[in-house]
Amino acid sequence: MARLFAIIILLVLTSTSSMEAGEPKEPVNWCNEKLEWEMGVKFATERVSNGCKSCGKAVLPCLGVGYKILDDVKLSVAVDTIAALKEKYGRVAPCLGILYTVTDVFTIDTGYTRYFYTFASGDEQKYSNEIYGGIGVNIFLSPSLHAFYDFDNEDFSLKAKVMYEIDLGKRLMQGLGIEVSGDVGYETAKKSNGQWIEGEKRDFFFYGAGVDLAYTINKKAKAKVGGAWEGNSAKTHTWVNDVHRNFIWINASVECSF
Repeated sequence: MARLFAIIILLVLTSTSSMEAGEPKEPVNWCNEKLEWEMGVKFATERVSNGCKSCGKAVLPCLGVGYKILDDVKLSVAVDTIAALKEKYGRVAPCLGILYTVTDVFTIDTGYTRYFYTFASGDEQKYSNEIYGGIGVNIFLSPSLHAFYDFDNEDFSLKAKVMYEIDLGKRLMQGLGIEVSGDVGYETAKKSNGQWIEGEKRDFFFYGAGVDLAYTINKKAKAKVGGAWEGNSAKTHTWVNDVHRNFIWINASVECSF
């Protein structure tokens, strides 16, 4: 697993360093013009999702490929990975998705994700299956709304997100900008880590915000560094993996496509 992470990080850094900061080059299509590759790697001081903490310091590599079935329909296959640096926690999540561009403003996407928990042993949850669907709107704040359902944990969540980009190119440096994001959602589940929840109810709202300083190397590569905060309204926390409701962390990432 560690060898896989090292290979992905090396590919991302090599691809990014080979791109000039001037005029963007034509994308390298390994098969044809309908194929697109994406890769990236992120470091975070904590890994938090939906107001719940999975682990502390972690590296999160990702690799994906998209293929345009039609001019407005794209099929994608991606693998997102989490590797904790100090704790025995790891996750590999291959995902199959379809994105339909309805108009220049509206998009619809849906897909299936299989989660593998690499350090699970004994009766611990080793995998789970999830489907998702949602819409995105290409207007001010780029709002989106997605629903998720995990069959193994009978876990349903609904998440709304907005994002705003501030261009600092004219004030400071070309390619520099600030990305501000916010999200709010609701989650309810009958199980946690594959086990029935007894004596408490996993039924809560979550909310968060993030700010990233982003540097666009060109249209195909971007690097970010920033911080984020996320909280939840849960009354009990035995399944949150940390006994508090608010989490603050910093992260850095690099991503590219070709």
